Amino acid sequence: MWKDPLHEATSRLEKIVMSMSMVVAAITTFLFTVVPSAKTTDGTDFMNETATTFEIDPERQMVTFWSYLAVRVTFGMFQAVGYTQFEAVVMAHMQEKGIDYGFQRAWGTLAVVISSFLSGYIVEVTGSFSMIFYISAALHFVTAALMLLLNMNFKLPTQFLTQEILRQLCNSEVIMFLATILAAGMFIGYLETFMYRFLFDLGASKVLIGLTVTVGAPFELVFNIITSYFVGLVGHPPLIAVGLFAYAVRLIGYSLLMDPWWALPLEVLESVANGLLFTAAIMYCTVLFSIESIASFRGVFGVMYFGVGKLLGTTIGSEIRELLGDRITFRVLAAAALLCSVAYCLALLILRRHRAKTLKLIPCPPDSIQQAAIHGIDNRAWEGGSE
Repeated sequence: MWKDPLHEATSRLEKIVMSMSMVVAAITTFLFTVVPSAKTTDGTDFMNETATTFEIDPERQMVTFWSYLAVRVTFGMFQAVGYTQFEAVVMAHMQEKGIDYGFQRAWGTLAVVISSFLSGYIVEVTGSFSMIFYISAALHFVTAALMLLLNMNFKLPTQFLTQEILRQLCNSEVIMFLATILAAGMFIGYLETFMYRFLFDLGASKVLIGLTVTVGAPFELVFNIITSYFVGLVGHPPLIAVGLFAYAVRLIGYSLLMDPWWALPLEVLESVANGLLFTAAIMYCTVLFSIESIASFRGVFGVMYFGVGKLLGTTIGSEIRELLGDRITFRVLAAAALLCSVAYCLALLILRRHRAKTLKLIPCPPDSIQQAAIHGIDNRAWEGGSE
């Protein structure tokens, strides 16, 4: 346990920042309930008792849009700050104490299963979404309080952190990894933005939309638990490539969809993309990066996946959608996901051959093998010299 006063003060400050980001996220969650509606009452349909018709006021629609956008961006920004810092703490604990990340992540997936079911039930009982935002805000406040109890006295960061980050960014394996995560963020960004709208256009009910979240969560729970086993068999990069391929199949499936209920088996593939790819990618970070720089690179990972990736996916995807429509856009992105998966595999194979030739000329000290291991799981499947 580190006792350096400056380091302890820095750790306390980081906990406060992380906790306060959750507090701000909680407050903005409340603000979702006060975003003004653009609907105005047009009157009552006397041919159908209890039926009230509405119309959209263009002026109020602009106020609604910008109000919602401001709240949504603020909420996403502060939640991302807290989430990224928390993930860095989890990764540091995992690397330092040999904790299985997949098993830890499984608890979060279990919470998704439970909360998805309870959310649907609460909406049905209350007849509105307001209670969901109130409960979410309360949970954010509880999370903020618990974050203050975290132990963040890890190994002291390197004094040359900037040089360490730049050195890592010159590693071809790191560049390929971050580019792949950026691509994955683009695909999930487009799906999260337009998938539900597409399903509503096909006639999907609110119950079906809720089931799309629930049906994939149990499978994701399983993949979170067994990811470590598969990492031991084939290594991290092949699992990331499989996740990208799952995105390709999922996207092409949506392009062929006619009955919205067939979205449920497609959402099972989301568990492969999220449960397998994301978990393997997080575990891969503990192999690629040192414990001194892992928090910084966890932030880079979050920016590439949740920030730049999703932004590019939504922006570029929406432009393609405007020109070609939903189905063609799904197919274009499916082709891109397949191309990324194949390109990632080929690039890693080329890198492996290059390293194999290098290692034949340069003796490999035993300590270097430990750098490719993660809490007892050998990750040499893509490494040069491995058989």
